[in-house]
Amino acid sequence: MNETLQRRGLLAWAGFAALGSARAGDTTADKPKRPPLERVAPDASLGRMLDGTQLKLADYDGKVVVVSFWASWCGYCLEEFPYLDRLQRAAPAGLQVVSVNTEERDVFRKLSRGLAAHVQLTMAYDPTKTCQQAFEAPGSLPYTVVLHRDRSVAGIKSGWGEGSLKGLVETVNRALAVRPPDAG
Repeated sequence: MNETLQRRGLLAWAGFAALGSARAGDTTADKPKRPPLERVAPDASLGRMLDGTQLKLADYDGKVVVVSFWASWCGYCLEEFPYLDRLQRAAPAGLQVVSVNTEERDVFRKLSRGLAAHVQLTMAYDPTKTCQQAFEAPGSLPYTVVLHRDRSVAGIKSGWGEGSLKGLVETVNRALAVRPPDAG
């Protein structure tokens, strides 16, 4: 048993060493960083609903929109659902939370049916990755973008943790506090 653990430890160490040497030749560090996401086009896709309906950001004109990207294999994403649901329930008139699944339609279909009884979130999936491109989703999950009513970015949360959730709530509250120009 001890020998097996030692072998696993060596294999893990070899894997880390290989990763380090592969990254040493990585030239992405030399590439200029793209500017942070500042605004999302009103006609941006938010994916498709279970019935095939295409969602667009423009469907939620006048609302603060929270777009959260998730996958079934992401445990942190699943832990985030109750918090996103509470946000939606707390401000149903001025806020729209859209949870965008990054997996295949069949996976999304099974998950959304199971989750529908527990959350009041609008759920979509992104089979063509157009939503992920519009929101410049990095591929790491969970990834959440909060948009002001004018579709400028109020904040971006990547990852999971109590601090990031507190920051998300504060960002949403600040975005909700900004009144649209015609609201007087």
